[in-house]
Amino acid sequence: MSDNKDKQTNQQPQGEDVAETTATAEATEQTAEPKAKGKKKKSESEIKAELEQKIQTLESKLLTQNDVYLRMLAEYDNYRKRSAADSERQKVVGITQTLTAVFPVIDSVNRALEVLKEDDKAQAGILQIKKQFEQAMQKIGVEQIPALGEEFNPEVHNAVMQEENAEQAGKVVQVFQEGYRYKEYVIRPSMVKVAV
Repeated sequence: MSDNKDKQTNQQPQGEDVAETTATAEATEQTAEPKAKGKKKKSESEIKAELEQKIQTLESKLLTQNDVYLRMLAEYDNYRKRSAADSERQKVVGITQTLTAVFPVIDSVNRALEVLKEDDKAQAGILQIKKQFEQAMQKIGVEQIPALGEEFNPEVHNAVMQEENAEQAGKVVQVFQEGYRYKEYVIRPSMVKVAV
């Protein structure tokens, strides 16, 4: 029997809790009803119009952000290209300055070859030095500008003398100083005599 009383005692507070919960819910509904009555329900067309407006706003923001992104991408690409071009220019300037300082040495070697035509042993040694110089220049991408027997080209040849020769008119007939280029850049034009 005491067990039954405990069960009834336990059941009564539960019933009171349910009553309290129901009363709280009813009070909430009553306070919510006046609020809901103050607001008008939106029709489907109004909801649809609002959603379309939001979509247009979001699409506009997306287009703006996409435009900003594309501009930044283009700016970065231009920066990368400018940096590469600047780096190449600096490389050309460095090579040009270095070789300009070295050219008098190779010119002296070429003059020594002219003077020592009779001495085969000395000429062989000097030719070896010239060959080493040319190999070193090839490694860094510098090449000699072809001149002797070529058509005169004012972009790569510097004519300091002329010779009358109808057969070879417009061609280089003698080279006084060899010219060099790095890629498409002329470091020093060939100093030549041209037939006219």
